[in-house]
Amino acid sequence: MVKWFNEQDKIIRIVLLIPFWGWLVSALYRILLYVEGDKKSTVTLVIGVLCLLPFLLVGLVFSIIDLITTATADKITFLAE
Repeated sequence: MVKWFNEQDKIIRIVLLIPFWGWLVSALYRILLYVEGDKKSTVTLVIGVLCLLPFLLVGLVFSIIDLITTATADKITFLAE
């Protein structure tokens, strides 16, 4: 999924990161980045799991941050290694 997400047009990635459902995309991106990646960053996994917990609002915050970084830097960069 990480490779698929990164290959999409910028507009599609921005739509996927809209906060209404973006928390789920942010969480899955970070969890799968940890699973599929060569560099295993525990921070990436922890943030991905925290994004799945809706009562903490972590997912909402990270979907907004991911939306901004995707719009400006063209990829998710904040705590996603």
